[in-house]
Amino acid sequence: MSAHGKKPLTLDSLSDSTAPRWDIASLFPDPQSAAVDELLGEPLREAQKIAADYTGVLAGLDAESLRVAIQRYENCVARIQEASCYGELLRTDVALRPRAVALLSRCDRAWAELASTLAFFETELGTRTSEAPDDLGPYMNFVGKVRAGSSGNLSDVQESILAQLLPTGGEGWERLSQQLLRAISVDLDGASHSIAETVPRLYEADREARLATHAAIGAALADQAELRAFALSMTVADSETRAGIRGTDWLRERRLFDQVTRAELDALLAASDECLPLIHSYYALKREILGVDDFADYDRYAPVGPASPEITWAAAVHAAISVMESISPAAAELSRTMFENGRIDAAPRPGKGRSAYTQSIPGQLPCISMNFRGNPRDVLTLVHETGHAVYLQLAAGQPYLAATPAPVMAETFALFCEGLAVRQQLAGTADPAVRLRWLARWLEDQMVAIGRHAALHRFEVALHDRVRDGAELDAAHIGALWTEGQRRLYGPAVRLTEGYGLWWSYLDSLFTAPGSNYAYVYGQLSALTLLRHFEADPHGVGSRLTAMLRLGDTRKPADLLTLVTGDPGRTWHDALAQLTLSLDELRALTDFRSPHPAGSGKSTPRGARRR
Repeated sequence: MSAHGKKPLTLDSLSDSTAPRWDIASLFPDPQSAAVDELLGEPLREAQKIAADYTGVLAGLDAESLRVAIQRYENCVARIQEASCYGELLRTDVALRPRAVALLSRCDRAWAELASTLAFFETELGTRTSEAPDDLGPYMNFVGKVRAGSSGNLSDVQESILAQLLPTGGEGWERLSQQLLRAISVDLDGASHSIAETVPRLYEADREARLATHAAIGAALADQAELRAFALSMTVADSETRAGIRGTDWLRERRLFDQVTRAELDALLAASDECLPLIHSYYALKREILGVDDFADYDRYAPVGPASPEITWAAAVHAAISVMESISPAAAELSRTMFENGRIDAAPRPGKGRSAYTQSIPGQLPCISMNFRGNPRDVLTLVHETGHAVYLQLAAGQPYLAATPAPVMAETFALFCEGLAVRQQLAGTADPAVRLRWLARWLEDQMVAIGRHAALHRFEVALHDRVRDGAELDAAHIGALWTEGQRRLYGPAVRLTEGYGLWWSYLDSLFTAPGSNYAYVYGQLSALTLLRHFEADPHGVGSRLTAMLRLGDTRKPADLLTLVTGDPGRTWHDALAQLTLSLDELRALTDFRSPHPAGSGKSTPRGARRR
């Protein structure tokens, strides 16, 4: 029996199961209940007491008193975060979405009031210099981040004003953007579909079906494109304005949050540039494998190799748990906990969001939302999100402000888990067709994580540069910047169609998580480095990795990775070398030699005819 009194999950026990759908009501109270009122009200009352107790004296407290003050502050943040998580999860249910929006609006106001009342806290904490190196225990890294950002702090009054303006500033534009994104309706096959329902059709083998889907999405994106462009431009402008008031740049707070230095970010982008020739070669090879002379943007996601039989939910769960078993018994048990306790919503349905995510809820198990349709990509998505959930559970032993891993570390572990899953799939078969299918899927996903997310980061930088220069930022100008970056990414092997200039306008992260894209570049490159070390010493690295995950956000990402690899001078070159080897392995599974530079003609068939 497991710790929860249930039988351990096995493939047999799941044999007749389908992708589950959670019951939100069983996880949380009603959004209009007294329990939710207390979640939002109690922290605001406590914040007033904290302000009365510590304003003007925080920086001079002894270590123990300061730890108590931080814990009180932490409890306020965690309670409101719990209510916010509830609102975000409610949005997965169309029927509950109006109540979710109402709750999230209440949360926005609560966050603004909390930030206004406690504006002094991090300002004063950032000036503290008297404590010994280890006297705040797990809170030391939190204090270090506060200190690092203190040069951008304003007076308490100014910080309070900026906090009060959040609901009508960046957070307001984010809420509007979410409504605009949900309103995108794609007319296809005589019916209306959401983006979440439609985009997966671009992964079908039938080229005519992909073309029809692509055209339908393009037509849908043309509707209200200027409204989404305006929302994005105002999101960028709000960020620029706040950075200007603080005398910083728009990305500084994000880098401080991730603890990624400017030099590290520059190195990531340089590594992504080194990867571009590989990406161009991959799509040139894919064009040859598919036998498509005019390889267009709607061909990018076409499957490589024979069609994959539908993968059952049971097999996908088995793959996810098997990955965790290969890491450590602790990781395996925590993965089973997720499946046993109804924390995964994987059933596709109309109106459900497109993106997979794992929601971290203070004091509770995480929740995973995704759309499982039974293909290899969905299996890797489940493995990825299970990795996030296991990481969050292992780190939950830390205090809340030290528990949630930085996004760059969260993506590192989740993408590492994907790599392990593919390695297990490849090790389990000698069938060239199956190996081709999984290797191509993984290689393409890695190139998306490194190349596409780096391109998205550069796209955001270009938007900010344009706003900072006072230039116009409408749909046409945004589309031109987008297309320029996408051409650089995909190279001459991929023809971008005219309507592709609007495909930025359904990407959630641009509107709701500005500046977050480089985390995937960092994560994928770091994951490949971890994978190389793990394959050389599975038991030792698995043990060190589990110990590292338990540390949560108590150390900088670079230091956490060094604990596992023992390599403080880590570079990205070995990761790029592994990508090159994977591309060579993919070529070896096809009838094509290494393609000539894209655009110079077809590859030479390897003796035999095309498969």
